[in-house]
Parts: sequence; C-alpha cells; structure tokens
Amino acid sequence: MEHMTSRQLQAIRTKKKLLDVSMEMIQKHGYDSVTINQICEAAGVSIGAFYHHLKSKAGIIIEGYSICDEYFENEVYGKLSGDTFFEKIIEYIGYQSQYAIMLGVDLIIQIYRAQITEGTEFFFSDERGLPKGLASLVQRAQENGELTKAVSYQQISMEVLVVSRGIIYNWCQNKGKYDLIPKAEAMIRNYLYVYQMNK
Repeated sequence: MEHMTSRQLQAIRTKKKLLDVSMEMIQKHGYDSVTINQICEAAGVSIGAFYHHLKSKAGIIIEGYSICDEYFENEVYGKLSGDTFFEKIIEYIGYQSQYAIMLGVDLIIQIYRAQITEGTEFFFSDERGLPKGLASLVQRAQENGELTKAVSYQQISMEVLVVSRGIIYNWCQNKGKYDLIPKAEAMIRNYLYVYQMNK
C-alpha cells in the first residue's frame, strides 16, 4: 500500500474538520440556521475548500451518513447480543433508532431531504454499511431456519429498511415525542412475523 502524500493527508484532515464542525453547528443551531460561510469560518477553512470536499450543504448530510455506515459496520454488527439471528435483526434496528435519536429530529429531517433531492445513488446502495449488515443478518436467519427462504434475503432486508425508515420518519413528524427504540423494535418484530418459521 502506498503512503499518502502530505497533501492527501491534509485533504483528509480538512474534510474531517469540515464535517465535525458542520455536524456540531447543525446539531446546536439547526440545519437551516447554519450557513456555509459560518461553517468555514468556524473550521478555519476557505469556502473553495468546502465546495471541493462537500459539493453543497446537503453534501454534509451525505458525507455524514457515510460515518453512520462505518459505525454500523465496525461497531454495531460485532456487538449484537441476541440469542438468535431474528433477535439480532430486531436489536440492529434498535441501534438504527438509537443513532437517529443521537443525531436529533432536525438532522434526521435533513437526511431525509438529502435522500430525496441529492445523493440518491449513495443512499440506495446495498453496499453501504447499514443495509449490508442488515442483509447479512437476514441471510443468516434464513440459513438458521428462523426466516423463510421463499423470499430472498435481499428482498426481506430491503423491506425491513423501508419500514424502519418509515418509523423514523413518523417519529420526526411527531417531533420525537415518543420513545423510538421500543416502538421501532416492536413494529419490525410484527412485520417480520409473516416471514418467521415455526411461528
């Protein structure tokens, strides 16, 4: 593996600084209240550098979500403690809900907005950490005889993601006024019941 040049390392540091400052400011003041100029000033980075690394304000959300994928791939998947793969799927969705709570309603709303208006190819990719981990759990649940193989694991995991995103969307509509994690886990459990073996 080639060593990175000092310029490449600096570019990585600049991008990380921009993302860290952006997310902190957005969580504190709200997405619509924060401007690119304010972010650049707080990060000590030029506006040109911002557009080079993040393309647009929505780019903050898209890039930030890749951090979420890394978290699910490197942290969540390996620490699931359910006794069955079915239970691990439910637990996985609980972590997805926990992540949404950590980001907050305003930022999640902006993520949904960015998913619709920009970065569609990125958000729909099956190779992202969060959907990839879920698909693996569903596949292993099928191999273990916990879920039917009459429907592909890709189809089931895609449906679970659609449902879980809908639950988080509803939570945003309600301004985060109910406890998201147990609600999401219960609804996914109910949804997967139809695919369960030996019910």
